[in-house]
Amino acid sequence: MAEIKETDILSNLVDKQQLYRSAKNTKISNEDTQRFIDSIFGNYYLDNDNINFLVKNGYNFFSFEDDELCFCLSGEEFQKCCKANLKDKKDEKYIPFIKAIITYENYNDYLDFSSKLFEKTYSRLAENEKCNIPYCENKAVENHLYNLDFEKDKYVSSNKRNIFDNNYQMGHSFFNEVQNNQFVYFGFCDQHFIKIKNTEVTKESSDEEVLTLNFTTVVYKLFLARVQLEALKEEFRNYFNSILEENIKTLFIYNLKKISNHVSSLIDTYNFFLESLKGDSKNYEIVKFNLPKTKNFRIKDVFQPQITPENFKVVNSINNFFIPESFATIVMNGDKHNSFITMVYDKRNENMSEFFKQYLKIVQSKTKSEAAFISNCSLILADNIIYDKKFFDDLEDNEKFLYSALNKFRFQHPNMGQEYLKMKFFAGFNKGNNFF
Repeated sequence: MAEIKETDILSNLVDKQQLYRSAKNTKISNEDTQRFIDSIFGNYYLDNDNINFLVKNGYNFFSFEDDELCFCLSGEEFQKCCKANLKDKKDEKYIPFIKAIITYENYNDYLDFSSKLFEKTYSRLAENEKCNIPYCENKAVENHLYNLDFEKDKYVSSNKRNIFDNNYQMGHSFFNEVQNNQFVYFGFCDQHFIKIKNTEVTKESSDEEVLTLNFTTVVYKLFLARVQLEALKEEFRNYFNSILEENIKTLFIYNLKKISNHVSSLIDTYNFFLESLKGDSKNYEIVKFNLPKTKNFRIKDVFQPQITPENFKVVNSINNFFIPESFATIVMNGDKHNSFITMVYDKRNENMSEFFKQYLKIVQSKTKSEAAFISNCSLILADNIIYDKKFFDDLEDNEKFLYSALNKFRFQHPNMGQEYLKMKFFAGFNKGNNFF
């Protein structure tokens, strides 16, 4: 992905997506209905009654309208894009993800299918990827998110090479030893990647240095999300008509819409960082922490704040893909004595700003809260935390299971009670985890 210019397809796509979101449903003329819908859109979690009401009023969670913009983000209408390219021929051997999870004996077959699809799509997108540093047109090379040799530095992570390998069961540890083919992506040319690797964050680091290092997390996440969406597009076109069960079809469509919104939202965050790096915008806010040196864990990721702790404003909804997702970034660097953590977010996002304002107020009033806040943001609200293997191996099994659940069951269709307990745990972070 080269620098985004006004005439580029990606830029045009973002504009269309914003129009699509802001329009919502122009068929709704009743003001009371619209106000009720707006109030539902402020919910953290949509229950079945919420979704049923929205579906009745034209918000299609489980089907595609012919004239809506295609989920694959081509900018074309669905009927002229992926619907027009659906294969009629049915493949009896095809097993969709939802069915593989339900009938676990088929999961390995699905895993083999999805791994091949992931690798093929990953390689295809990599061929045309350009450096994402503004004004650089050089070809991107394969980069590593963490500046580590995992053959020498032993860490564990819940990350998997195949982004579709998503089978997690309660009561198990999801953290396994990291391999060198994990946390890789195509994002920057060789020259800029070397410069990024050699950049050290200190208390005196410039905004540009902090923004650049945090930008790498967005580029990493966006590249893999694009791979996922492109692979799902191919799977949909080739195999959707092979699905016989209507309930599986509706869940497939629901997940396609979620991934589509995820990618589109990451593109918005990507553009925000580009504008900031080019000096076209000063809308970024940088939060800095200086904590004691730790070898126990590392974090370099985007993360998604959920709810503000004082007035319970929703920053991100669990399952409403009609609302753009909101991201902040978190990067940890260190020297011999200190761990430097920086977070970046768009201060135009009012609820995101309130999340940081309210939590920082709590942090500043309690000792050791900064370490707990960073620990819980890294574990609960992000995906890419890595633990030192020795530190993790020394934990009790019940701790490993707890960390696994907190890390991965964030967006797995939870019920309201489960989400309430989890957010209550996070809201009391000063009594929770501290990995420093």
